[in-house]
This record gives sequence, structure tokens and C-alpha cells, in this order.
Amino acid sequence: MSFSLKKWLSSTFGVFSGKTAKPVKSRQQSPRTDRLLVDAIRMAELPSPVPAEEPRAAFVLERLNNCGLLPEVTEAGDIQVRLHSPYAGDESPILLFTDLGSKRWHPSESLARLDAENAVGAGLSDSLGCAALLSIAEQWQERILEDENSHEIFRRDLLLLFTAKSLDDPNIGFEPILHSQRDRPCAAIGVRGLSLDRIIHSTGSYRLKISISAPPPARGEEEPPANNKVTETLIDTARTLLGVVWDTEGKTQMFIRRLEAFTVYALTPQEGFLELEIESSEAPLLEMAMNAVKATADKIGVTAGLKTETTLLSFIPPGNPERSKVLYDILRKLLKEQHVKAHEETAADPASFFSGNGIPALSLGIALGREGAKRDIININSVDEGRRVLRRLIIETGARNDL
Repeated sequence: MSFSLKKWLSSTFGVFSGKTAKPVKSRQQSPRTDRLLVDAIRMAELPSPVPAEEPRAAFVLERLNNCGLLPEVTEAGDIQVRLHSPYAGDESPILLFTDLGSKRWHPSESLARLDAENAVGAGLSDSLGCAALLSIAEQWQERILEDENSHEIFRRDLLLLFTAKSLDDPNIGFEPILHSQRDRPCAAIGVRGLSLDRIIHSTGSYRLKISISAPPPARGEEEPPANNKVTETLIDTARTLLGVVWDTEGKTQMFIRRLEAFTVYALTPQEGFLELEIESSEAPLLEMAMNAVKATADKIGVTAGLKTETTLLSFIPPGNPERSKVLYDILRKLLKEQHVKAHEETAADPASFFSGNGIPALSLGIALGREGAKRDIININSVDEGRRVLRRLIIETGARNDL
């Protein structure tokens, strides 16, 4: 008898409460979806971020080895494994990529809590991408990743990539794959946790942190001067940058994501920071805006007599969404078939690392739910839908000759 996560939850919680559990009324869920959820929950419990994401990398390597695969670990700490099709007529594989880590792990809140409808836990959505790729590897080894409607043989290799760095890390490097004659993909599919119903048309993005601090007290002074110069300068910087018209066509925008001023012993804040995000569909405009933000922050700081430092937190290039039109059309059709109402929007998407290099690429969310700073809520039924959409997207992409 196959294992069912929902039946197990229903019967277990029924015993604990002293009542007979009622059966869950929902569409029959595949055991593969149960396994995917279990992998995601187990990964979410592992500490992150840590150097090279070693605990999570060890989990992924063990699962791939248990599938009979021979993954490689690159110098950057990424895990890479190629799934070979005996019927492949083209060396160019389809790349599936995700990252290992989470920025929202918590030692207690990341221990997932489950009921018949939802899985809940801090950073849980961040582990769904890895779990989905492990599910694909398992299906591949069991030779069931075929078109069950037409019984066609899958004629391309798959290349799975689990990156140790976050996909928006400024130092992430896809160059070894992009410049490899053997591994350069014909198409790339990024797999994230949420949201299954979002179709993202990529734009470029820089995320910057501007730190502002007061100078140390002058000799003979026990405490820094009691004024609000740091707070006022942070607000002044934000107002100045929000008032800039970056280009006449409105292709470039800036958003304040966080502003914080704090103090240790002084009565008034002596340091603080401003986090902002710049978005643009044009690479030259994005670069110009980033340099302008740095120069403006430095000038305001010097005028106020404060120390300023600008740090680059994340980067996504603009990419070329037009190059990915075929993949977008396939994804729209598949979501409609699963009765998922799709919403199209423009946002930063790591798939643009590939579309900007002439490779059709997009990213797909594997579930529906809500992501939060303290906890994520994942709808269990939607994971089954997302797994099916991903599988069909891979099959239909592999069948195309016009990529």
C-alpha cells in the first residue's frame, strides 16, 4: 500500500485528540507529492545560511546517491548532476536550477507543523525547489518521465543544479555552464517555492544597503552629541532618491525596502541603514541608477559630516523575456489545464541570467500559499498541482525543436 501524508496526518491527529479522524475529502494525491513534501520539511529544518550550505548539501547528495546517481560538487560548492537519456539526439540538456539555502531559517519555527490542508514553518517555501528537483531525479531513475498521453520517449538529457549561493547573490556564477560546450542548455527552468500562480517577466534589479554612522566622540567627550543627525540624514537620503526621475520612459524605478536607525548607549541613534531596490528593464539604465544612488548617498553623508558605506546585497540582470516566449506559452497552457488562474507580472527573476545569454528561460513556483518573515503557509494540494505542471513543462520543452 502506498504511503499517504494526508491519511497519516488525519489518523495520527485523530488518535492524539481521542476522536476518530474523519477522512480528508480532496483529490487523490500522488505518493510522489507526499515524498516531495517530506523532503522539503526535512530540508527546512537544517540550518541556513551557513558556509556552502553544507547541511543541506549533504542531504541533497545523500538523496541523489540513493537514487543511483553520481552528483558532482563544483569549486563554488554547487551540486550538479546530469540525467542521461539513452535516446538523446542533441547534447544540449534542459537545465533545472534552484538554490539550497534560506534567509529565514529559525531553530524552532522551521520545524514544520502540518494539518490536512497546510504545511507551516519558517522558510519552508525555500526548500520546495530542492525537493522538487529531487522528485524529478527520482522519477527519471524510475523511467517514468515520459509523456503518458502519447508514450513518447524523452529525447533530451536533464541537468540539475543546486546552487550554494542565493540565486540573487552578486557573486553567483553561471559562467561554467553558459560557456560549456557540453552543458550549455537549450532551455533553463528555475524552480522556486511560491507562487505557482505567478508568471514572471523578468526585469533587472540591484538591491543596495546604505549604512550611515556618526563619528566617534571627540577626545574629552564621554558621549556623542545628542542630536538626530543620523535619523534625519537617513530620511533625507530616502526622500532625495525617491524624488529622482531615472528615465523619461519610466523603465527604471526605485523602492525603499527598509529603513532603520538604532542606538546602543547614546540617547539618540548614532547609526542606521537604508535598504533599497532599483529595477530596470535596460542594463545601461540599471547600472547608471546604481552608480547615481552611491554618489548621492556619499554626497549627503559628507554634507552632514557622517560616514556612509554602500553595500551591494543582490543583483539580477534584466535578461531577454522575448527569447523565452515559447516557454511562457507552454506554462500558460499547463496552468490553465490545472485550473490555476495565472497572474502575469514584471519582477526580478534569476532566469534572466540565461535569457540574457540567448537561452529560453523562466522560473516556476511549485506551490500556492503565503510567505512570511516568521512562517510560511504552504497549501498541500497545490504542491501536487505544481509537481504535475513542472513535469509537463519539462516534457513539452524537451519535445520542442524551435527553442
